[in-house]
Amino acid sequence: TLQYTQLVKDPDFMKANHYDGHDLGSTYYPDYTSFKVWAPTALEVKVRITKNHESVSYSMTRTEHGVFCLYLAGDYDNCEYVYLVRHHDSFISALDPYAYSSSANGRSSIIIDLNKCHVDLNRKYLQPLNNKTDAIIYEVSVRDFTMYENCRSKHKGKFAGISETALLTKHGNSAGLDYLVDLGITHLQLLPIFDFATVDENNQELLYNWGYDPAQYNVPEGSYCTDPNDGYSRVLECKKMIAKVHRQGIRVVMDVVYNHMYDVNASAFERIVPGYYFRRNPDDTLSNGSWCGNDLDSCKYMVRKYIIDMSRRWQSFYGVDGYRFDLMGIIDIDTINQVYSICHAYDDSFMVYGEGWNMPTNLPDDQKAMQFNHYMMPHISFFNDEFRDVIKGGSSDGVLVNKGFVTGNLYETERARNVLTACNRYTTPDQSINYVECHDNATVFDKLYISNVEEGLNGILNRQKNLTIVTLIAQGVPFIHAGQEFYRTKGGIGNSYNSPDNINSINWDFRDIYKEDVEDIKKIIQLRKDNKCFRYATTEEIEANVWVENIDFKMLKYTLKQDEGPYRQFVIYINPSSFTFDYNETDYQLLYGKITDNQIGAKTVVILAR
Repeated sequence: TLQYTQLVKDPDFMKANHYDGHDLGSTYYPDYTSFKVWAPTALEVKVRITKNHESVSYSMTRTEHGVFCLYLAGDYDNCEYVYLVRHHDSFISALDPYAYSSSANGRSSIIIDLNKCHVDLNRKYLQPLNNKTDAIIYEVSVRDFTMYENCRSKHKGKFAGISETALLTKHGNSAGLDYLVDLGITHLQLLPIFDFATVDENNQELLYNWGYDPAQYNVPEGSYCTDPNDGYSRVLECKKMIAKVHRQGIRVVMDVVYNHMYDVNASAFERIVPGYYFRRNPDDTLSNGSWCGNDLDSCKYMVRKYIIDMSRRWQSFYGVDGYRFDLMGIIDIDTINQVYSICHAYDDSFMVYGEGWNMPTNLPDDQKAMQFNHYMMPHISFFNDEFRDVIKGGSSDGVLVNKGFVTGNLYETERARNVLTACNRYTTPDQSINYVECHDNATVFDKLYISNVEEGLNGILNRQKNLTIVTLIAQGVPFIHAGQEFYRTKGGIGNSYNSPDNINSINWDFRDIYKEDVEDIKKIIQLRKDNKCFRYATTEEIEANVWVENIDFKMLKYTLKQDEGPYRQFVIYINPSSFTFDYNETDYQLLYGKITDNQIGAKTVVILAR
């Protein structure tokens, strides 16, 4: 029986073989290409290059710090290659974990000339993000955005579809990127755009996946480009997408999944340095806090270096403006803080936020980048699941009948009073990502169709609209899932990670049907952007300028003050109950909602200002 080397567990050996250089991978020049791979426990490494359909293998030389190196004369632009690594009697092939590109479905890495990949990333069109609470985040999948049959995109399901302009709905309303500009969001968060495993890149429509099944962290997903077998296609089209979104003044957040790999044994990490990159339990089994079979061990020196190196690349080379970390509680605090520090030094408007759940990975709780340790990560934000559950009602466990405050559970009135001010859990309000819907779990509409079915369709739509409004006016950072504002449905399927396009893609007909509601949400977004009292960045500002009163455990009166802008004071009534309340303040201007016969109506949100 072959036994993998135990050297990766020897701290002295690993310390002597840490590599701090920034030249791993292939580096192209017209007359030669260099290859460097970190493989300290390997006995021998080769590079097998395919050029003009012929493959030739070349031996690499072991140098210092566990790096194997080769300088190969000739022009190898757009050629395929793999590493051949020997730990025992035979060689095993592996992709290059630092490659910029690959052929379809990860068959091989591809050498590209970075000088051919220059794209003006249009950063000059981006307004500085003075405070994170100025952000309004909109989450969408590249594929979902344009794949539905009623979308008139010429690039369905592709990077180019995200950035396509002049798209219209059936009734002539804005769609696609123009719609996002019209809506007024500031940040576009894209579900994974790195290379993931379970979609056939040569046949995009055959299978569906959200992309939380990482195959290569460093290479853009091939099913989103026009030619997944051309090394330049996925790289250039990804960069052009980001550049065109920037051109519209919108920043791009990338969803990163540095917590697990789709297949441990197929990953370049395990093939090149067996036993090193993945976290282990005391009995040497793989830690499985991700519930995907493995956890990346971010505490290891070269794993942390890899995450930081790739974070630098996606920011500086591709133009990404922020990271949303999937299952961030599997990653250690130091790694997350270092990613933020390095990216913030490059762009002080950069955002880092993620899922701060306490995952059962083999890492001490005081080292996990989870929300309970928020005070050790003052610049990192977290999805506020308490806001979600208190305002909407829980649904993450698949139980959809539970109501929240805005959907009619008046027992949550006092807790809603607290979450509205973003002072319920975190050190600062900008650590709170407020949301009621995201790609995970049932859409709000599908949940309300269960929890509020007795109110009928109009009642459900009203509740959902109120949920979106409350998310946008609460203190903290608002987050909207694509289509939430026009009542997106997934037919009751919550975990739609591999459901077909007719379940996951955006139905742009809803944008026409609910045009008036979209216009209302647009007005609320603009209201937030125009008035800093909805965007206070410190607890001190909130305590001095924001009050929330509990009215008879049925309604909240949300009062905000500011010293600039078109108004000096707002009074907002959030009444999810079936009761009406007298209103006798006559010196306020009604900005949203209705006051009939001097009464605040039932199941309504009313916004007044003076």
